[in-house]
Amino acid sequence: MTVLVKHPVVAAFDFDGTLTHGESFFRFLAFVTPWPSFVWSLLKCLPTLLRYVLRLQDNESAKIRVLQVYLRGRRVNDIEALAERFAREKIPATLRPQGIAKLHGHLKQGHVCVLVSATLALYLKPWARDAGFDVVLATELAVDAKGRYTGGLATPNCYGPEKARRLHAHFDQPRIIAAYGDSSGDTEMLALAEQPHFKPWR
Repeated sequence: MTVLVKHPVVAAFDFDGTLTHGESFFRFLAFVTPWPSFVWSLLKCLPTLLRYVLRLQDNESAKIRVLQVYLRGRRVNDIEALAERFAREKIPATLRPQGIAKLHGHLKQGHVCVLVSATLALYLKPWARDAGFDVVLATELAVDAKGRYTGGLATPNCYGPEKARRLHAHFDQPRIIAAYGDSSGDTEMLALAEQPHFKPWR
């Protein structure tokens, strides 16, 4: 006898700008870096950030450069402990109440809720765990044999087409019920959804 397993009903949420006011990446880097070092590192990143704003550099390579400046050589255990604190102490104040209410609505219906973000899984995972998400698809950091960050990525930057690719790979189904996003980096993910929501709470 063949048992047919029904595909899960999936709702996907972007993080920065969709569930939050503003971005979290540099807020996190400021949280884990002493202020004088943060400012000096930011100055070193300015040429990269300018090229990115002018669309002369892509999202992934710009992110890698910033990570190299801020995190390369830092111990994973130290940064993970700070990431837990950042998720607990700093993220809640940035959340959009409407977005969290929508998340709870999907959860009450038994939908599988997925956080899909280009930002770092390092701090998204502890926050998403406590928020009730079932799955986190985000950008993972590379670590060397000594337990230190290399400044590189362990996965492709979870942005644009990569968001849709990750959803396909994880769930092996062509469509999801709903997706929520706020930028061009969410276009492909929104296209997968029966109910796409672009900037839904603005």
